[in-house]
Amino acid sequence: MPITYSQAYYDAYLHLPEDLAAQYTHKRLDNHCYLRIALDNTIGAKWDNQIKRPAYKNITPEQRKQVLDLLRQYQSDEELLDAHNRQSLVYRKKNRG
Repeated sequence: MPITYSQAYYDAYLHLPEDLAAQYTHKRLDNHCYLRIALDNTIGAKWDNQIKRPAYKNITPEQRKQVLDLLRQYQSDEELLDAHNRQSLVYRKKNRG
């Protein structure tokens, strides 16, 4: 049985990454990069090696909550965002040092 999700969840899932991209223009990250960062750090690995696409339809309710919580935290904690981005790149073997 597929996991259902609310319209509010879907709206937040779409809008938070856009808001972050607008907030952190100096980072040159696209909105999908913020989702990648939050998803990788929620899963503890390259998320798309662990979960079928699209993620918002295939992660658990607990994972969905954690992804949204992380996206909201990134709005006020750039250091956490940077640390999680570095970890995501490690998961993806793209760490530039």
